[in-house]
Amino acid sequence: MVSTKIQFCKRGYRVMKNSTSANKEPFEICDPHSVRSNAGLDLAEMANLMGMSEAGYEAWEKGTRRPGRPAFKLLYLLDNNPKEIVAQLSRLKSGTGEIETQ
Repeated sequence: MVSTKIQFCKRGYRVMKNSTSANKEPFEICDPHSVRSNAGLDLAEMANLMGMSEAGYEAWEKGTRRPGRPAFKLLYLLDNNPKEIVAQLSRLKSGTGEIETQ
């Protein structure tokens, strides 16, 4: 039996077809290019923010590589609240502070 699931991100969706494995948990799917564009970052800034090379992030955007589950979750957070998440990650990367909690 093949099941079809639809995962949503703020700006899109993707239909995923799973094989018979009912135990597979679906990924949160976000389009890396749309997330970066929405955050107002260029490729170099986004790659640096994510802690990876420009080539690696570009491969995500082109679809030749796929982010792992933690990266998808971070992309989802960036997609839904880009200004706040970029600010928090920038503070962490620069060593000027910790993540603020409410």
